[in-house]
Amino acid sequence: MADSKKYYYLKLKENFFESDSMVLLESMNDGYLYSNILLKLYLRSLKDGGRLMLNGAIPYNSQMLASVTRHQVGTIEKALTIFKDLGLIEILDSGSIYIMNIQDFIGKSSSEADRKRAYRSRIEREKAHGQMFEQLEDKCPDKTPPEIEKEIEIENRDKYMVEQNSTGYPFKEIIEYLNNRSGKNYRYTTKATQKHIRARFEEGFSLEDFKRVIDWKTSGWLGNDKMDRYLRPETLFGTKFESYLNESPVPQQGETREIEEPAVSVDYSDVKREWE
Repeated sequence: MADSKKYYYLKLKENFFESDSMVLLESMNDGYLYSNILLKLYLRSLKDGGRLMLNGAIPYNSQMLASVTRHQVGTIEKALTIFKDLGLIEILDSGSIYIMNIQDFIGKSSSEADRKRAYRSRIEREKAHGQMFEQLEDKCPDKTPPEIEKEIEIENRDKYMVEQNSTGYPFKEIIEYLNNRSGKNYRYTTKATQKHIRARFEEGFSLEDFKRVIDWKTSGWLGNDKMDRYLRPETLFGTKFESYLNESPVPQQGETREIEEPAVSVDYSDVKREWE
């Protein structure tokens, strides 16, 4: 098989499970579940050279990964946090998930070192540009003049506007509704914002569901020193969207209301002491 072709098999060394990362991982509570999830992510990333992306275009979120790995969403969220802490994966702002050592497990060839360097360069390019249009970097110099940067920004904005019209997703209506209710100034053309909205619609939620979540959370979070900053698309329309939708209405004035901070915590207390 020529090295330029895609690899669809995984080669593990006999001491794979004896590495520090795997021993530490499996020593945790539910560690064998995390080990199983990690191997499934390895295999699922092979078709895209180590990047987890549905059909090469849509980043996986926790609910999607829970479906394809057949694990609970909460287990997936904890696993991703642990994998990131151990340096096994890297999650970019775009939502792309890269398996950091995947090149060690792809079939060896005379150009293995070149593939590793190219893979690392691919991650750095996507981090630097904040988007997945890799061909754009090949056409533009590293130091882009301001006028060219402006042209690129306008071109990308127009692409997203066309995408909204062609897919029927009400990006503009949702974000304008959020801005009106919260006093914010978010743009509906932002790639990450559109990604979250599109993902929720693909899960079967409706425009009214978005408005209900916005109404409920602005009623409870707006003006709160701790929570006001979470009135943003990535929080409201992220993986906890359904939980927010199913919450009880915000209590009336004078009632006690518990504030929930949208974060995933991982308990490392069960890790063997020799690893502390």
